[in-house]
Parts: sequence; structure tokens; C-alpha cells
Amino acid sequence: MKLISTIVCSAGAVFASLWLPAVASATDVHCTSENGTDITVIDGRTACRAATDLLGQAKSLGIDGVGYANATAGAMAIGIGAAGGVGASDGAGGIPIAIGVGQDAIALSSIDHNQISANPGTPTIAVSVALDGSRAGARTADRTVVCLGGGAFAWNSRTGDTCLSTPFGRWQTPVDQLP
Repeated sequence: MKLISTIVCSAGAVFASLWLPAVASATDVHCTSENGTDITVIDGRTACRAATDLLGQAKSLGIDGVGYANATAGAMAIGIGAAGGVGASDGAGGIPIAIGVGQDAIALSSIDHNQISANPGTPTIAVSVALDGSRAGARTADRTVVCLGGGAFAWNSRTGDTCLSTPFGRWQTPVDQLP
């Protein structure tokens, strides 16, 4: 009899959670900056900041996390932090994208103006994505990509360097030594 009532109660709880409306608890803030503005929004533990010079465009989003974007020298920077993660992008030209999702996830993307001036026709892209306690970084000044933890990805379009870190192991392309 106890087994049947346990099954019935469990089934009732599952169906109730599917049919009853859920209460959204995520706090989200977004910041957009261009033409030399600097915007910061903080709401409890959620925050975003977007800063630019006269040529850059920056967009950041925090959804129960912290998003940061700084764009100079014509960069288009995007930073997203969600569910306790941090996404921070900083670019002097090019397109840095950083996405941190999950508690203690940190993603950093950085583009150095000196590294992109050698190839002015093609925009440099640096992407980093970190999940749940992982770290990801793509930096053109160091010509490196870094992936640590159980869920991280980073890519530098200038060098082609890529890394991926999963619970099953870590993979990284060899570091290319450009002149």
C-alpha cells in the first residue's frame, strides 16, 4: 500500500509541476554602449557593464550573473554572465565574445589592437565559453587560448588556436608561433 501511495504522490508532484505556472526568479540586466558611453547596472548579485570609446560598440547581459564588455578602436564586444557565471570581453578592435554560464564559471576574451593591425581586412574574433565552475580564455596579445574544468571552449580566429575541456578530457590545438 505504501508503494502505491508513493507512486501516486510522485506522479501527482510531477504533473503539478508541469501544469502549474512557475515563478521566474532570475534577475536580468542588460547594458548597451556606443559613442563613448559607460553604462553600469547592478541589481543584487546580478550586474552588467558596457563601456566604449567613440568608435566601439559594447553589449553585456547579466542573468543572475555578471556581464562585462569594453570596446575601443572600433571593436564590437559582447559579455554574458548567467546563473552565477561571469562573461568579460575587452577589445581594441575585432569582436571579443565571452559567455560564462553556471556557478563560478569565468569566461574572458581579449583582443589587442597591435595583434589585429597586421591583417586589417579581416576582423579578429576571440570567443570563450565557460560552464559551471570552468574557466575559458582567448587572448590575442598572448596568442593563447585556455580551457580549464569540465565545460570550457575558447577560440582565437587570428591564430586558429582552439581548446575544449569536458568531463572526459581536454583538447587543444598546438600554439601557432606567428611572426
